[in-house]
Amino acid sequence: MGDAAPLLSENGGEGEERRPKRRKPGIVYLSSIPPNMNVAKIRQYFSAYGELGRVFLQAVEKDDKNKGGKGKKFKKSLHFTEGWLEFKSKRKAKQVHVCLNNQPVGGKRKNHFYDMLWNIKYLPRFKWAYLKQRLEYEREMTRQRMGAEISQVRKETDHFLKLSEISKKKKKRKNQETGKEGKEGEVSDATKTENKDNLFVFKQKETEEEKLSKKEERKRKNELFKKRIAQKKKKKQKKKTDKPEDFLGSVFVGAT
Repeated sequence: MGDAAPLLSENGGEGEERRPKRRKPGIVYLSSIPPNMNVAKIRQYFSAYGELGRVFLQAVEKDDKNKGGKGKKFKKSLHFTEGWLEFKSKRKAKQVHVCLNNQPVGGKRKNHFYDMLWNIKYLPRFKWAYLKQRLEYEREMTRQRMGAEISQVRKETDHFLKLSEISKKKKKRKNQETGKEGKEGEVSDATKTENKDNLFVFKQKETEEEKLSKKEERKRKNELFKKRIAQKKKKKQKKKTDKPEDFLGSVFVGAT
């Protein structure tokens, strides 16, 4: 007799072993995080109900005043507002939602979150990649908003500087028209007396644009002054050269 026929599995294969099914992860959403709880504490708490994968908690910086009494120092502590937990098994995630939703957090009685209730929701057909996309979108939006605010502040400062420059020019022109520039000494004395009366007088620091404009104005005045001096020299030289010609012309005219 020949060898016996090989045993066939239920699927018709030759002695193939069944592969274990790949577990699909499940994600639950925590709409509120108890105070003084961080990622490590959340992971430790929920690991008792199933194997956890990735954990993300949305953090917000909060200024806390030190309990030192006199010292007014502030330290920034992280306060978490919401969170997402990824369980390795979808079934475990559903069980956590059913068992812990609207249930007290528990723990030690001295904890601040002892009487707080969990608010847990299971997210069907939700993937961790969706959360990454959302976080990237929020970061981009905050970056754009900050850029828009910075550009708006720059525009406002530039507009204010232009208006102040225009008002200064108008005031200077008005002083020139009314002849107030000749009375600078009296005005300076008056300003000095006013400054004596005022205890605090602050002088605004010149901007780069104002410094450049003053420099250009001085340069322009110097060039104009040099041109006038050169013109006067030319006129004097011309008069000196013209005088002997006129004398000789008058002599010859008289001779004829």
